[in-house]
Amino acid sequence: MSNLKSVRNKLSRSLEIPEDGLGSASRLQIIGNSAILCGCKRILKYKSEEIVALTKDQSIAFCGEHLKCVYFFEGTLEICGEINAVKMEKK
Repeated sequence: MSNLKSVRNKLSRSLEIPEDGLGSASRLQIIGNSAILCGCKRILKYKSEEIVALTKDQSIAFCGEHLKCVYFFEGTLEICGEINAVKMEKK
């Protein structure tokens, strides 16, 4: 475990907050027909069947139908539509 990860892990435990809230880790939350990705750097591909986003260490592809970006600001991306699959690929 790298030194920064170790510090982040210890700090997370002592403050009792999720580790991804302390650094550059990305977080993905899917509720119904909506996906929220925190830690997004940019959108690589935008089509109604597929939206691909880039995070610090991976690309995340949202696949489905009628997909659209409803919010993208300060590293937070929100996608709505019929999400059928999410594919993650390390850089």
